Amino acid sequence: MADPEPRGTWLPVRWQPDPAATGPRRARTPALIEAFVPEPVDAGELSLSAAATTAAADAERAIARLQRTHAAGLLRTLSAQMLRSEAIASSQMEGVVVPSNRTLAKVGAGGRHHPNAQAALEAIAAVTDAYAWAAAGGAFTTEILLDLHRAVARGDRALAPHAGAWREGQNWIGRDPHTPAGADFVPPPRDHLEPLIDDLVALLERRDLSPVVQAAVAHAQFETLHPFADGNGRVGRILVGMLLRRDRLVEEIDPPVSLVLARDRERYVAALTAWRLDRRDGPSLLVSTIAEALEEAASATARLVDDVDRLLDTWRSTLDGVRAHSAAWALLELLPSRPIVSATSAAEALGRSPQRVRDGLALLQERGVVRPVTLGRRNVQYEAVGVFALLDAFERELSGGRLQIAETR
Repeated sequence: MADPEPRGTWLPVRWQPDPAATGPRRARTPALIEAFVPEPVDAGELSLSAAATTAAADAERAIARLQRTHAAGLLRTLSAQMLRSEAIASSQMEGVVVPSNRTLAKVGAGGRHHPNAQAALEAIAAVTDAYAWAAAGGAFTTEILLDLHRAVARGDRALAPHAGAWREGQNWIGRDPHTPAGADFVPPPRDHLEPLIDDLVALLERRDLSPVVQAAVAHAQFETLHPFADGNGRVGRILVGMLLRRDRLVEEIDPPVSLVLARDRERYVAALTAWRLDRRDGPSLLVSTIAEALEEAASATARLVDDVDRLLDTWRSTLDGVRAHSAAWALLELLPSRPIVSATSAAEALGRSPQRVRDGLALLQERGVVRPVTLGRRNVQYEAVGVFALLDAFERELSGGRLQIAETR
């Protein structure tokens, strides 16, 4: 059988290191490398296998079912949690250390500083803002991609010097940070980027493709271009969710696909490689990999919604005899999205008086629904009992234990 035909060409390049580079000698030694220059993308001309087409359709049905078959109020409640799961999973795939769910919630509620929490909160904000922009139906442009990188860079000091700018030099993917010699993959040289980025934006703007197929292909082409000095993986995975939001496949709750990709990282990398190097079978492998990850994430999220609904039923059973429109009942619906609250923050969210909310929290504490936690001097908050355990178990199961998810106690 003949070797697979690549979707692009190999270009010999002489890499010239920075003469001021520090580190081992190879960091200052020129090297002859082969960069890969992909062809422009015409997703409408892709020939997908029946299995890949079916996988994309199955993923779209699973995501649509998730939006349709669960109570809208609870979906909105969990939406913020799923955005957080996606953001931290994508960050951890790039080696960014992320605190536990509880630690993030504590810091977000005004708790003591944690060395990695602010970066994680910025990553969550970047995903949240990007998805909201896409849901509003904005047009993709090169400037939008640069803005997206700026947002990702806000929480990462290593990215800050390069925020919102195309890379100036040659980058590579491999274990050796000092030289591209022997790298796993070398993206196109800088002077080939602009027309390929314009082509990618044209693909992002198409409205005649399956959302899952479009998301998979756009993601793979973006990762092949690797247009930023760093942060490409995080930006590329955000694009997947943005396209699903823009095309209205996702309306209430986003399946955190990065949790599955983190677990199946070897398969994920193999699919990206096949997209570049195997014109015939690569697109089908890529689409199947992303589609199956999305379907699994959607199904697991539906199970989490059911688990949270059962937890809410347990909480509700403790309030038998309590007036239906009381603050305590209103708090029950708030707690899954804000597992740590103060009387003040809950009062603002619910539009109720702080005193009524304090009374409601006292009642929920008495019934075992919340427990007080002290986040600092004069900063007493209340933690919803059981929510973090469900979130941690969900993330651990979906990621196959590949992510550093702290135990909830």
